[in-house]
Amino acid sequence: MRKDYMIGDLVHIPQAVELLDCTNDGAQLSIPTRVQTTEAPQVGIVTEAPSHGDYVKVLCDGDFWTVRTHSVYSVGDRK
Repeated sequence: MRKDYMIGDLVHIPQAVELLDCTNDGAQLSIPTRVQTTEAPQVGIVTEAPSHGDYVKVLCDGDFWTVRTHSVYSVGDRK
């Protein structure tokens, strides 16, 4: 099941999740220029939520990253 995120949503990023620095055109990612794996759980803010695709762009620890939607979880209830 695909999760739908909205810009501004807070998301929990667990430990050992790959963060990618690349562009996402919705259908396919570009080749990442940087890849980082989280060493501890983090909180991110959704900055770009594509209408389709398996990736979402988040602001996390001062950097913009692309993350698989099934690797992050919503923080709190959206109203």
